[in-house]
Amino acid sequence: MENEQYKVRKFLQNVAACGAAKAIATLEPKSDQLTQRQAYAFLRKRDTEFGGQWEHGEAWLKRKVQDGTLKPRRKGTKQNSPLIYSKAEILQALAVEEAIREDIFRGTTL
Repeated sequence: MENEQYKVRKFLQNVAACGAAKAIATLEPKSDQLTQRQAYAFLRKRDTEFGGQWEHGEAWLKRKVQDGTLKPRRKGTKQNSPLIYSKAEILQALAVEEAIREDIFRGTTL
């Protein structure tokens, strides 16, 4: 039997982390900005923080950009200007993916 309470608690922790990241992004927008390389490092650190495996890397980030979940912005106007990702958006994408994977909305109309 799956532990539903754990899944709900984990989901709520992810939602709280997204809210905190959004609040920090509003108060200090520069701290929310990550270059592509920093985004990879952020994902790696988040995945391996508590002994987990590194699951979300370059391919995951590219896939999320392709399907429209993440929208990087160019820092400048030139083609070779660095892409800037939002840390809050990355956390939201991770939370949504985990909620779907854990089937957290089973039995609801969401």
